[in-house]
Amino acid sequence: MKLPSPASLLLVLAAASSTTGCASSCSASAEKLTNLKRGMSYDEATGVMGCPGTQVGTQVTHDAPDTADVSTVEWDGPDRGVASRTQLDFRDGHLLSFTTGNRGGW
Repeated sequence: MKLPSPASLLLVLAAASSTTGCASSCSASAEKLTNLKRGMSYDEATGVMGCPGTQVGTQVTHDAPDTADVSTVEWDGPDRGVASRTQLDFRDGHLLSFTTGNRGGW
């Protein structure tokens, strides 16, 4: 069995750390949450958060969060990674409120 070269291992490690960096830039943090302001457009809020997030549950309309009557979008964090979550609530495409909490009652 041929072992990978040290250069190959370095490339794999670099790629993995680069992927991890992207994922963490898309999660909620205390700093990002302080920059959210009620009334922000969906585009402004997702710009603060670093990515579009994931839509949660059902919406009042089937439109995207920037045009739906009411919608909720979720991000991991700010604490304990995927064990916690932040949800932003939008009404008519503008930030109404946000909440943070644990997933699954943890």
